[in-house]
Amino acid sequence: MKIRAAIAREVNALSVEEVELEGPRQGEALVRMHAAGVCHSDLHTYRGELRTMPPVVLGHEGAGVVEAVGPGVTRVKPGDRVVISWLPSCGECPTCLAGRPSLCERLWTTTLTSRMPDGSLRHTTADGVALKPYLSSATMSEYAVIHQNGLVHLPDDVPFDVAAVIGCAALTGVGAVLNTAQIVPGSSAVVIGCGGVGLSALLGCVLAGCNPLIAVDIADNKLAFAKELGATHTINSRTEDAVAALKQLTHLGPDYAFDSVGAKQTIVQALQAVRPGGTAVIMGMHALKEDVPIPAGPLIAQNKRLLGSFAGSSKPLVDLPKLLDLYRAGKLPIDKLITHRYCLDDAAQAFADLEAGKVARAVLELV
Repeated sequence: MKIRAAIAREVNALSVEEVELEGPRQGEALVRMHAAGVCHSDLHTYRGELRTMPPVVLGHEGAGVVEAVGPGVTRVKPGDRVVISWLPSCGECPTCLAGRPSLCERLWTTTLTSRMPDGSLRHTTADGVALKPYLSSATMSEYAVIHQNGLVHLPDDVPFDVAAVIGCAALTGVGAVLNTAQIVPGSSAVVIGCGGVGLSALLGCVLAGCNPLIAVDIADNKLAFAKELGATHTINSRTEDAVAALKQLTHLGPDYAFDSVGAKQTIVQALQAVRPGGTAVIMGMHALKEDVPIPAGPLIAQNKRLLGSFAGSSKPLVDLPKLLDLYRAGKLPIDKLITHRYCLDDAAQAFADLEAGKVARAVLELV
């Protein structure tokens, strides 16, 4: 079938084009996309900075309605509202069976190289170029083919745009707080980087009753927004020493630090900032391809913990329904993160605004 989609034919070359999409195969469903989140991971991908390189159909946050199903599909049916999980684990490998589906052994050869779970590609441009479906999802399009293990039922009272953001930003940020750090309620915490994932972590810290709860960024507008979402204090690390300021605001440093940037400087900053015995959680991917020197003194002599958090250490088929219920109960106001909405044709502008720091979270409205 012919669909319109946001694609990157080459690095730094973004366009919206009509492409051919093959229909669902065994265990897959065709989803009419209603909303797609605009995430830094997509930006890094079309900039050529992550594992997947163009040509690619962008998008991995999304929500929509099932239109058709392939053979063997039992989890969804046509007409179901669904949120996309970009981590369709196999459920059979030793890692999945050990309760770590976000680290499924199949993901490294399929989803994380932007292929379908069966290893295939399904999109082709009008002039015959095969396109990768980003993270097995390709949600920045009118329709997407998704494996049933990447689909979660969406309650009628949750808007599609909110569900799209919950599918990645909230799963990653809130998951880092609740799953990776397993934060002790009432602890002190700092969130470094106030984009969509960082602000989701901030909301997770609010949920856990953190106090004080400090936001660190280099943009005053983002810090002001973090304050609106529940930060008790803010620090602009462009104008002051964040580590020193954090130690002043807390006793020897916060109990937990959540780094949503993941750059060389912020990883070290997070480790240095937490108190002796504290925990630094790294969920950002800016330094994913780099070697980062870690100061051994704070790590060893002060008994600090440095934890990686991929996709919030989540079990998507378990955690996404919980996050949706927390939103429905008014305890996780993810809707407040969405500051800008765009149509599919304005995808380039959405990425430009994201890169310029003008948005907290943006979505493409596809219907």
